[in-house]
Amino acid sequence: MWNPHLISEDVGVGFNIWKLRRTFTRVYSMRPLPSGALFRCYPGLWKVFYNDKDRPNRYLLAKELINHPDAEDLEIIDGDVEEKSGQGPSLFDNAVGMFSSLNRFMKAISK
Repeated sequence: MWNPHLISEDVGVGFNIWKLRRTFTRVYSMRPLPSGALFRCYPGLWKVFYNDKDRPNRYLLAKELINHPDAEDLEIIDGDVEEKSGQGPSLFDNAVGMFSSLNRFMKAISK
């Protein structure tokens, strides 16, 4: 069923739906991450899980959040988990972290 107020002759349905999607509440979400998963079942909180190194194919809860975490939040949580595990990040992880920090810095000064 289509709402005729969402259709525009200039841009069609897509742009109006894109603007409207900000008002929707995600009731169920499960997204795999490189080192874990992100999960939510409404009305619960957003849960960030990370891989359990001792038990393959199992996850441990890293953090619960009220709002949907963005990429920066997930990177900080992942860094905290690696610190607690006692295993230092690899050279590649350090390089990726440095570039993502530089990217955040460039976005901040360009505003």
